[in-house]
Formats: sequence, structure tokens, C-alpha cells
Amino acid sequence: MTIPEITLDPMTNEEFKAWVEPTIRDYAAQHVASGNWPAEDALELARTETRTLLPDGARTKDHYLYTARDAATGEHAGVLWINIRAKAGKVEAFIYDIVINEDRRGRGYGRATMLACVERARELGAQSIGLHVFGDNTVARGLYRSLGFVETNVQMSLPLETEAG
Repeated sequence: MTIPEITLDPMTNEEFKAWVEPTIRDYAAQHVASGNWPAEDALELARTETRTLLPDGARTKDHYLYTARDAATGEHAGVLWINIRAKAGKVEAFIYDIVINEDRRGRGYGRATMLACVERARELGAQSIGLHVFGDNTVARGLYRSLGFVETNVQMSLPLETEAG
């Protein structure tokens, strides 16, 4: 498979407005599915976390929100959100969100966006890249491993059924 070339364009305010609410809903749903948050609180928790991280929206200091575009056509392929921060005396780029449009999945756009992310992180002075991925996202975990990411923490859970009494 030929990997498409991706450009990372700063997200416009209009793109941010279209992206933020579906992202909040998806983030809340992932936390509910993972057993981290109760369903009745998840949406508000996700909104609060997003407002805390991005108080100035797409123009929040040290946060970089990009629209990933197919370089050949200019068409929207996905989004990328990274934060440049200090970690253990070094500079880390932390990926808060990477989403490839459904119609582009399985066609190399995720890999291409991650490779563009690596280059952008270097340009921004990062010495490493970190990210969080939910355990059930096996496709993403496989992609990250194939790019050289290693797991640094693993959190596990065993649901226990109680006996009805």
C-alpha cells in the first residue's frame, strides 16, 4: 500500500467548532466503555476536561490543533491535537487526539498523519512523543507499536460479578 502524503494545517476556528463537540462526546463514551466514568457524569466530565485543557480553543498556548489533509487533493483526512510540555526535564509532544475520517481509515492516512506528527513535533522542539490509547483500540495500538512506540504503563481491570442473594 502506498502511504498518502499528509499536510498539517492549523485548525481554523470554524473547524474547531465542528470538531470539539463530537470529540467531547466520543471521549465521554470511551471513558464510559472503559469503566472509568459513570454514564450520567461522563459528558460533563469530558466537557470540563476539554475546557481546562483548551481554555482559548484552537489558539490555546502550547496546544497545536491541526487539520490533516491529503497533500495531493487538499481534502480533509482527519485531525491531530498535540501539546508541547516539559516532562522529566525534557520536552515532550503529547498527542491528545488523532482521528482519521472513517472513509480514509485502512488506507494509510493514520500512519501518514502520525509520521507528519513526528516531523511537526521535532520542529516544535520535542524530544519525545507520548500518547494515551484506550485498551480496546487494537488498530491504533498496532499502528503505534509499528511506529516504534512502547507501552510505558498498562492499566488492567477484571469485572467481578456478585452473587444475587
